[in-house]
Amino acid sequence: MEHQSEILMEHQIEILLDGKDLVLRPGDMLRGGWRLNAAYALPVKKAELFVLWFTEGLGDTDDGTLFHQVAVENAALDAGRAFPFETPLPPGPWTYDGKYVKIRWAVRVFITPQSGKAFGAEERFQLLPRGRQGGAPMERNEPPEPQFGATA
Repeated sequence: MEHQSEILMEHQIEILLDGKDLVLRPGDMLRGGWRLNAAYALPVKKAELFVLWFTEGLGDTDDGTLFHQVAVENAALDAGRAFPFETPLPPGPWTYDGKYVKIRWAVRVFITPQSGKAFGAEERFQLLPRGRQGGAPMERNEPPEPQFGATA
C-alpha cells in the first residue's frame, strides 16, 4: 500500500487552454486539453473534466457547470494521452472581483483512482464582455458595488 501512495504522488495533471492571456468573451469557443503526466497508466474509477463558474467571498457560495466530459471510466488512464475539449462560452456570468463577492471561471480535472485518494487540477480564465480588458486589476473596470442602506 505504501508503494501505491508514492505512485499517486508522482502523478500530475496538466491543463492547457488556447489563448495566451486567458481572457475570453461571451460566445467565444473555449478550447484546450489535458493529460496525466506520469510514468505509466493509472487504473481509474473515473477521470472527468468540468468547465464551471463559482463564487468566492462572503455569504453563500454559488456555482454552475457549463460543460462536463467523462474521459475514462473504470479503465486505465493512459499516461501522456491528450484529452481535447471545446465548448462555447455563455453570455455570463462575467468574471467579477468585488470586495464582498468574486465570480471565477475555471477548467477542472478530477481523477478518482481505483485505489487511493482522488486528485485534481484547475486552470482559471476570465470571461469578460467585449470592450473590457484583462490583466489589470478588475476593480478598476467594474462599476462600484451598491452601498447597503444607502438611498438613491
